[in-house]
Amino acid sequence: MITNIRKEKNSSFFRLNILLLCLLVICSFCTLIVGDTPFELIWQDVLLRIQGQSPSTWNPLLDERIPRLIVILSTGASLAVAGAVMQSLFHNPLASPNVLGITCGGSLIVVIVFIMEWHLEYPFAIPLAAFIGCLSTLVFVYSFSRTEGSVNINALIITGIAVSSLLLSFQGAIMYAFRDNWILIQTLTEWEAGSTVDRDWKHVHMQLPLTLIGLYGCWHYRSEIDIIALGGEEATNLGVEVDKVRWRLFLCVALLTGGALASVGTIAFFGLVLPHLVRYIQGPTNHWLIPLCILIGSVSFAFMDLILRTLEIRALSTGTISAILGGLFFLILMRRSQYSYSEGVK
Repeated sequence: MITNIRKEKNSSFFRLNILLLCLLVICSFCTLIVGDTPFELIWQDVLLRIQGQSPSTWNPLLDERIPRLIVILSTGASLAVAGAVMQSLFHNPLASPNVLGITCGGSLIVVIVFIMEWHLEYPFAIPLAAFIGCLSTLVFVYSFSRTEGSVNINALIITGIAVSSLLLSFQGAIMYAFRDNWILIQTLTEWEAGSTVDRDWKHVHMQLPLTLIGLYGCWHYRSEIDIIALGGEEATNLGVEVDKVRWRLFLCVALLTGGALASVGTIAFFGLVLPHLVRYIQGPTNHWLIPLCILIGSVSFAFMDLILRTLEIRALSTGTISAILGGLFFLILMRRSQYSYSEGVK
């Protein structure tokens, strides 16, 4: 009986992966061919560049669409996996990089880098600042809500929301102080909107190393995450070094969130919605959850970007759409939690 159930789950997981891979290929192909310039002309120039006949000509496919696709796929996978890991570690569907203030911490440090103009001389100051800000905020929120060796989940969420508000107020005060610098304000506004416009190989270099390291770490420890979900004492008895694994996963989450933040900007609630939906569809086992989040995150983010560019909706960005949908989902999730609590009281 158990063997049949396991075979059925494996078969369902395999079919879902095949479907997601097909969708990923379709979205990626459309991302590469959709644009103002006809693809035939672009491809002809690609062939000329390969032959060395037009080495100095800017090509939309090689210099803009391919790096943008890499950034889009990396961002979607990073945020979805980061959210899944946080929700699994803290046993709470509200635990995500955005809710816990991790994104706000990285955003504040990046804004300081932009203001000091360190990125002009040291381009990699942006991903480094984002990583440091994300990691330090995560450590602070976790340490502040930890009492007597355990984490109070309610205190964790409340602390994360409070820290987010505090960091956003600091960031708003800094931007207001530099409101006369129109170029800086425009740069920060576009970055905070979470836009994928004008992404190039510089953004790939800033994000991809952090993404690959973070995804590998979460993939490597996916079995340990399931064991830790049983409880700290049980995981220790089963041979898992709980504290070491938890802090390494914190490091991976900071890498994933910081890489996405440095390359694309603020993408609110993306790490909250997708992991929750994937867990609802496939179950809580991280052995399946992590790879599915990689695929679904990449497909979803690529699809949102493709829709915006196809319909030529310039007033919105992927970050704005994610914030709107995520905010609505957050309210629904909170409402369901309140309803379940009231039912339990009765």
